[in-house]
Amino acid sequence: MRRARQYLRRLGEGGATAVEFAIVGSVFLMLLMAIFELGFMVFVQSVLDSSARSAARLIRTGQAAAAANPQTYFQTALCNAVSSVIGCGKLVFQVQDFPQVNNLPNWSAAQTAVNTPPKRDPKTGLLIPVGFNAGGPKDIIAVQVTYDYKFFTLWIGQQLGDSMQSAFLMSTVVFQNEPFPTGG
Repeated sequence: MRRARQYLRRLGEGGATAVEFAIVGSVFLMLLMAIFELGFMVFVQSVLDSSARSAARLIRTGQAAAAANPQTYFQTALCNAVSSVIGCGKLVFQVQDFPQVNNLPNWSAAQTAVNTPPKRDPKTGLLIPVGFNAGGPKDIIAVQVTYDYKFFTLWIGQQLGDSMQSAFLMSTVVFQNEPFPTGG
């Protein structure tokens, strides 16, 4: 009888441990999933930033302007840089040109354009690009590359995402073109 009581007492303690683990374990798993989700999102943003900078360099140095189709040349370079992480079809980019005014760079127009939030299509929620214009030598150029990041953890998507459980990741690069030679 004494052994039976000891056995039942030990069994009761094991049940309490299981209940405690269920409470603490679920919170731990949610926290762990949030760390993985946000870590991957930061990684994707880093890849997007790096890809936008390397593709923008082709515009800055005049290599894109010298190509037969500058937009396709830029898009190919951008897609090649992000292809390991992001599908190229999910990227939306826009390149705006701010020509010189009285032989001076037009930084104020570029600042206004970059500070204006991009417009979204009300039906799809995707960014509406303003076009592609690589400009000429010494022009100010603003390159914006956007990716619609879909959360893979439902709970994180509900907390941080929009109604479609996604977040727009955007990389903006603003620079002045080098004085490259123009064709003619």
